[in-house]
Amino acid sequence: MFDRGGLREFVAVVDKGSFTAAAESLDVSTSFVSREIKRLEERLNTRLLRRSTRSISLTDMGRIYYERAREIHDRILALESEMADLQEFPKGLIRITAAGLYAERYVTPALAEFVQKYPEVSIELDTRMEEVDIVEEGYDLSVRLHGTFSDSSLIARKVASRRVMVCGSPVYLAHNGRPQQPDDLLSHNCLLLPGMPWRFENDSKISIVKVRGNWVCNNGRSLVKAAVRGIGLIRISGYYVEDEIRNGDLEIVLEDYEVPDVFTWIVYPEREHIPVRVRFLIDFLLERLKHDS
Repeated sequence: MFDRGGLREFVAVVDKGSFTAAAESLDVSTSFVSREIKRLEERLNTRLLRRSTRSISLTDMGRIYYERAREIHDRILALESEMADLQEFPKGLIRITAAGLYAERYVTPALAEFVQKYPEVSIELDTRMEEVDIVEEGYDLSVRLHGTFSDSSLIARKVASRRVMVCGSPVYLAHNGRPQQPDDLLSHNCLLLPGMPWRFENDSKISIVKVRGNWVCNNGRSLVKAAVRGIGLIRISGYYVEDEIRNGDLEIVLEDYEVPDVFTWIVYPEREHIPVRVRFLIDFLLERLKHDS
């Protein structure tokens, strides 16, 4: 069984440079520190410190033990701090980035519910469309709609799958025909969202069709409006077009070729100790958005 006795005192003596300074930092007596380190040396059956009237120094075994003990000591302190934090309600500022209609429709209501549950939390939400470097700009987390993560310092967790579909207005389809397979799109006018390839699955293989069109826009709702007017086809997340499909303003095509593994992600910087408020929110969003998406 792990016996922590003496480890804390030993680390303090090495860090502070004397038994007296170590005792003051730990708020105990010098004799207690000396006694605990003596017990530690007896338990390990080795001398860790060389003592003189003026100074102390590490033995070779003491140097090896200190390197390991320092790491263990820090981990124990972090664990104790974390357990203390978990007994408190989360509080403080959380900075989040989430873009587009998804942020408006799903993330914002979830954040409002979280703040109502934990009123000592403050939220700063950035809804820019472009991808944000959350480490460089100091964000606690991001809700992203695609899963290409080149930065190894980020942790990405799947929230839920999303349906991404190709749609066109009845007028457009009547004049231009309904595509029967993805390659048919090469002869259609496709309304484009910059940086979003048109991906399809066929026989368990993913392919990308290099579509073309006369309309490029970085706003999904604008693309939907253009498609409703019959300008061309769009490929977009289902939550953008729920009402239009229900009303008959848009029709889905190429359903058999939709890619099933399109996910929403929660992304946050990898670090040793995630603040309690951020950890609470991540768990909350994972559960809340799983049912909403």
